[in-house]
Amino acid sequence: MVPATVSEAEAREALNRVLRSRTFERSERLQKFLRYVCEITLRGEGSRINEYLIGAEVFERGPDYSPQEDGVVRRQAHALRRKLHEYYETEGRADPVRIELPLGRYVPVFRPAEEETHWPVPARIKAAPAQARWPLATAILAGALVFLAGLWAGRYTSSTAAGSTGAGIPPAVREIWGPWLEDPSGAVICFSNPLSAVIKHLPVPHPEGVLPRRLRLRGEAEQWVREEFRLPPGGYLYFAPAKSQGKMGEAIGAVHLAQLFAQAGVAVRTTQSRFLTWEDLRSQNMILLGHNEANAWVDPLLERYPFRLTATRGVRQRAIVNTRPAPGEPRDYFIAYSDPSGDRAEEFALVSMLPGVDGRRQLLLVNGLNTQATQAAIEYLTSASRLSELVHMLRRQAPGHSRPWHFQLVLRTEVRDKVPTRATPVALRLIRE
Repeated sequence: MVPATVSEAEAREALNRVLRSRTFERSERLQKFLRYVCEITLRGEGSRINEYLIGAEVFERGPDYSPQEDGVVRRQAHALRRKLHEYYETEGRADPVRIELPLGRYVPVFRPAEEETHWPVPARIKAAPAQARWPLATAILAGALVFLAGLWAGRYTSSTAAGSTGAGIPPAVREIWGPWLEDPSGAVICFSNPLSAVIKHLPVPHPEGVLPRRLRLRGEAEQWVREEFRLPPGGYLYFAPAKSQGKMGEAIGAVHLAQLFAQAGVAVRTTQSRFLTWEDLRSQNMILLGHNEANAWVDPLLERYPFRLTATRGVRQRAIVNTRPAPGEPRDYFIAYSDPSGDRAEEFALVSMLPGVDGRRQLLLVNGLNTQATQAAIEYLTSASRLSELVHMLRRQAPGHSRPWHFQLVLRTEVRDKVPTRATPVALRLIRE
């Protein structure tokens, strides 16, 4: 959209400034994306722009492209918004006309720099009762916890900027995390996006054909949900698909990670696995959370390492797979439930501290078979006493090792009422690259 206060020539100059910038010089896909939507808009055909058109024309997905099955446009739009923000915060700060891609839309907006933008906030769906909306509440809490940790990190960093950065960090913590804590570019915590459903308890039926689509629960399924969540009689129950859901173990673990980086005066940011790109993995130190059923990046990143993950298939539950077991080690690590309710179980997590995809950045995957195991693994990785044990184990495998440690570690933890206890190492592999 080009407002009356911006001429076509000014809009085209704004586009050229962005495309010629250092910020975008290595982002050919984002350049192509931005140029395409801007050119259509400047021709007065912005109403034609949609996710299918961009996927087929810009990213060459072809006529069979399905936005429901391939989220490339959404991921790249997220990356483009971030790049534009980065550009206008740095070298484009003085540009007279700015280009914006409003959230949830693909039609760019050209506006004079002095105008302040107030994009409307999308309306939320009617909230369900507290007992029935725990996945949504978890997502909100996850964001709040990381925000508070980041706020604390910022205050801590400001207060210690004049002193020695990272003073007081225990030697074992520095030995394991050294490359991360010495990199001023910081790190990104990537939350998983499990395919799940939020339970909605509505007082009146949800109309047919009205968005968002919902699946009605009936019969035994409805009765089971009412008993499980202690819902009152009356009303109607629906499943509502959810793809942006933070897990509680990931949220708690992220706070521990943020505190660790804050102690070293290093910034930490967050994203979601559905927005992640290979460019992000090349350009940033990345921590990926969640098992491979909820995070599609896990399998390709682990495909050449000894420990991997398998998803649930029929009666076979998800597991950590040991492709080259040492004597006495099992080939698979499964969740073992101790009671029918599932409130007590032995669970496992895989920790993979690896070199980045291009060898310049750092990569860490923390993959619990359930979210509680992910939490236990992160608590292990941020505990000075537990890391002292890990350093001892690593040095025993490689006495003369002097480079950053890269390894895979399987941890076992007992979980009671969805709360993990102390994590214990059960298998360790040193990665020599």
